[in-house]
Amino acid sequence: MKKFLPSLRSLPPRLKASLYILLLTLLAACTSMQEEDTTEIQVAAASSMQDPLRELEKEIDHRTENIDVVFQFGGSGSLQRQIEQGAPFDIFLSASEADFNALVEANKIKQDQSVSLLTNALVLIQPAETDAPINTIKDLAQAEMIAIGTPESVPAGMFAKETLENLGLWEALNDNIVQARSVRQVLTYNEENSVDAGFVFATDAASSDRVEIVETIDPNLHANILYPIGIVEDTDHPEAARKVYNYLISDEAKEVYETYGYRGLEE
Repeated sequence: MKKFLPSLRSLPPRLKASLYILLLTLLAACTSMQEEDTTEIQVAAASSMQDPLRELEKEIDHRTENIDVVFQFGGSGSLQRQIEQGAPFDIFLSASEADFNALVEANKIKQDQSVSLLTNALVLIQPAETDAPINTIKDLAQAEMIAIGTPESVPAGMFAKETLENLGLWEALNDNIVQARSVRQVLTYNEENSVDAGFVFATDAASSDRVEIVETIDPNLHANILYPIGIVEDTDHPEAARKVYNYLISDEAKEVYETYGYRGLEE
């Protein structure tokens, strides 16, 4: 068969150029078709979930053919408002049951495709190297700067405020409170020794060797810490979203969450 094919070298220059352009056009078309076949699934997720979800991201992309998962992290309250306003998210993983339920009630989350996935604990932390160590939550009266997430948009901040109110400390400490846009920012403030203490989730504290846990907060002092997950009602990609959702709630994924300190819920 080879002897019947003309050598490219023997072709006229103009014909060779035309063939080259045709080849490039075909390659571009194939690449375009592949890109069009890939579905991007946007997952709005609580900032405190960054570490396990980053680990799961590659596995999801590997297991779900032609699906590209993109995680957008932020305060659950902020993400909830974005979804209410029509942001093109496909899945919401919240650290706040209240924010999540608000979307369910507004018919923004598919109730039959949602579940409470995980739980966590609230802890009081301080910089690992500090000149003014705190031994209990009551010692916060001696602190000049205490970081918490903005209660209106950051669940850990909401739980922190609720805890301090129930202990009768909120009003006394209010002038010393530094509000942060996310629980990870609270962690950073403590890592940098910019504050005397702060409230984060136990999983956040476990991710850093530059902070230490002062006290694990009694869960009776605040509302239940739950991480619900669900598919957004207005998703443009219901089948692909369902595949990603199924993996995020799978036993295999739960094992990864647990290695970061999250606890599963009883079925």
